[in-house]
Amino acid sequence: MPTSADYIRLSWSDIVPDRPFTDPDHNVEDMAHLQYMVGQLRHVLSQMKIIPAQPRPYILFLEESGGRRHRIALARPEELLTLTELAVVGFCGAKWPEANRAPLNAVDAELLDEFMQHPHLLSYSSLEVEGGNWRNLVLFSHPQGIGHWAISMKHAYAAQELSPTYYRHIRLHNGLLPGGLLSGSEITLTRTKYYDYQNQSLWWAVRELQA
Repeated sequence: MPTSADYIRLSWSDIVPDRPFTDPDHNVEDMAHLQYMVGQLRHVLSQMKIIPAQPRPYILFLEESGGRRHRIALARPEELLTLTELAVVGFCGAKWPEANRAPLNAVDAELLDEFMQHPHLLSYSSLEVEGGNWRNLVLFSHPQGIGHWAISMKHAYAAQELSPTYYRHIRLHNGLLPGGLLSGSEITLTRTKYYDYQNQSLWWAVRELQA
């Protein structure tokens, strides 16, 4: 993995000319997808009269327009309904045209099996969008959960070994959901990381959105 010394720090308005995916205007579309997933998760939980105690994670599949796929994995739904602030990770990737998703799907299944080993992980939503790309929304009860999730060997393998072969570039957002899931509030972004796999060496950058 790249170290903190390897990245480029971007100001709130910087655009890297040869890397247009870093344009902060992309945050508008990214946030629309992530906020939509928050809304769908809120709707699902508010409509469920009884949340089964097992299995965990509890997996739901939603119908989306055009046959697009939307999966919600609930690890700790009771906390989602009661906590008044959630930590957010939003993943927005653009795949290579001929990329094979099978290896990522295999690791994804293994990651589901270890969900309950991550104490702050509450839910994981995956939404298929235009072009066969995916948006992922992960909610945590505490920001410390993000670090715990990142050091998972399976997660690290997916990020370090599989991502460069599947994705051209990635925007990885961090944020908060003030008031909690049921408050109806919107995600507040705090940081975006950019990863470009289009050359032999990884290029990455960080944009801090809040002090």
